[in-house]
Amino acid sequence: MEKKILFLIAVAVMIFAGLEASAQMKLGGNLVLGTKLSIDDDGSEAAAFGIGVKGLYELNESFSIAPGFTYFFPSSPSGIDLTEYVLDVDAHYNFVKEETLKVYAIGGLNYSYIDASVNFGEFGTFSGSDSKVGLNLGIGARTGGDVQFFGDFKYNTAYENVNLAVGVLFNI
Repeated sequence: MEKKILFLIAVAVMIFAGLEASAQMKLGGNLVLGTKLSIDDDGSEAAAFGIGVKGLYELNESFSIAPGFTYFFPSSPSGIDLTEYVLDVDAHYNFVKEETLKVYAIGGLNYSYIDASVNFGEFGTFSGSDSKVGLNLGIGARTGGDVQFFGDFKYNTAYENVNLAVGVLFNI
């Protein structure tokens, strides 16, 4: 499993290492709300907040590549510890191409990981993890300029989760 993570990170690094730094390349951060990532006290699914980093490389006026990583902070009942993160590589198709606003369709791949540990007191701790590769499908918008604000709404098929992200991108 760790080899999969390292492989995906290596692919993202190679993509960006082969690209020249210019005004077309951006890097930033975001806050994310993900549905179905926490566990309520009654055992039902609940939303979780996360923080992320996002890159953006504009291939041309219509297409961009946007790799990203999000680490979630899920809540859970006492005695249960959850760790969750998602590694994305998305493509954006801009269907609104104004200088001050881009609206785009999102399609891409994600690697989603979850680890759970349950403490049974004197009987010990049980832990397990799961990871899946899935698709991202969604829509987003971003402003123009040297500092760009963005919002993404996308569905992650791996864990059937909807993510809403807002953030900022800077030219590098």
